[in-house]
Amino acid sequence: MMPIVNGLEDEFEGQFTILRLDANVPANERLQASYGMRGHPTFLVLDEVGDVSAQFFGLQSAEILREAMTAVSPQTNP
Repeated sequence: MMPIVNGLEDEFEGQFTILRLDANVPANERLQASYGMRGHPTFLVLDEVGDVSAQFFGLQSAEILREAMTAVSPQTNP
């Protein structure tokens, strides 16, 4: 999923912050649990107020992730 995320990060530069968490780092456990993240890879899209608008488990295509990001992008939703 990393190369897909890298491409989306470039495509949506300035519109989103992409945060990558290592599931094996104990300090990340609380944040992962707060969003119900139980497996990896997990991809969450948060809206402008921090609510989860889409959540994906496992490998996803760039098109699916792009669609979810576009749905909440401030530049595509004035």
